[in-house]
Amino acid sequence: MKSLIWIIVLFLIAVAAAIGVHSYSGNVYIAIEQTLIRLNLHLFVVGLLLGVCALYFLVKIVFGLIATPSKMSRFGSSRKSRKAMEALHAAGVAFFEGRYQKAEHEAAKVLGNKHAGDNRILALMIAAQAADKNGDHHLRNQYLDDIATHLPDKSQLPRHLLVAESALANQDYATANEHLQAAEKLDSHLTQLVRLQLNYALAQNDALSVLDKTDKLQKANAMTESEAMKHRNVAYETLVRQAQNSGSLKTAIKRIPDAQRANELCVAIAEQYEKLGLYGDAVAWVSSYYPHTQKSGLLQPFVRSVRYLSDAEQRRAIDLADGWLKHKPKDAALLLNLGEMAFNKQLWGKAQSYLEASIAVKPTVQARLALAKVFDEMNVETLAAEQRRLVLNEVAQ
Repeated sequence: MKSLIWIIVLFLIAVAAAIGVHSYSGNVYIAIEQTLIRLNLHLFVVGLLLGVCALYFLVKIVFGLIATPSKMSRFGSSRKSRKAMEALHAAGVAFFEGRYQKAEHEAAKVLGNKHAGDNRILALMIAAQAADKNGDHHLRNQYLDDIATHLPDKSQLPRHLLVAESALANQDYATANEHLQAAEKLDSHLTQLVRLQLNYALAQNDALSVLDKTDKLQKANAMTESEAMKHRNVAYETLVRQAQNSGSLKTAIKRIPDAQRANELCVAIAEQYEKLGLYGDAVAWVSSYYPHTQKSGLLQPFVRSVRYLSDAEQRRAIDLADGWLKHKPKDAALLLNLGEMAFNKQLWGKAQSYLEASIAVKPTVQARLALAKVFDEMNVETLAAEQRRLVLNEVAQ
């Protein structure tokens, strides 16, 4: 539409000029000192127009020649900027393809280009990450120093994450903690940061932090249910193992969901009760959980704890464990532990029957040695020697 308007205007001007030429005629006189030059009006107008056009093109040529160096400079800068962008693109592609050496090489091209502009920021980050993947820590540290020196504080997050990750891999936990705290001030909800904080908490046995970071990652859909369950079990077991008294242990147990309490962590809780000298609690725990979990790992803390109870309590414990046999009469581990409890109570006949039943189901070195000790107490040296001979034969095989 704009072009059409210009064409119409020029057409009107041409028409007006044609009418003017036919309507007005005459001469133009030019006085140069004593000389008087007469020109036809039409010829003067044509000459004047041609002169103006010639002068316009002459001025344009002169200014074009003057501006040529700056145009060449701008062209060179534009070409170098394009090269920097191409190198940055190649560095990014190479990095995600796992070709870290090429990625670092291409990123170095960008950093060596004075016309890279803001592309230098991304190039520095790619170069540092690629050097770290290549194991060239000296070169990586150079890039990290450049990031620390030339980039504003708000752009330091990738540096803190990379240094923290490397420090965790090298077990330099002081450095890792320093940079994790610095990164948290910039963006506390970043998934990569939370994952590194989780790794740090695992390394430091900080159970509460492990639970907190696991919850955050799962809420952000950055962790599967199975992976979260694994980390939570580690944290719960750490809480149990770190308990120093009955109160702290019970507090730790309250944090544990019933499913884990009766499954993966059942044995650890019984062992911690025993370790803290809470033998009655250990026996009560096993008595409560063994019948429906059938975890053989519960039996040893049970046997060791029963020894510290009163005589009446020991007999009740033996009777309780004997009742478990009704549901699993061929449980070699249960029979073995019953034999050991009977031995501790000097019930030689019961101990012998339990241990012989255990060996009949599954002959083990521990059961044979326990039976040999029973025969020693019963002064049946021949049978004791026979059990030890069988142990030596089994070990030799």
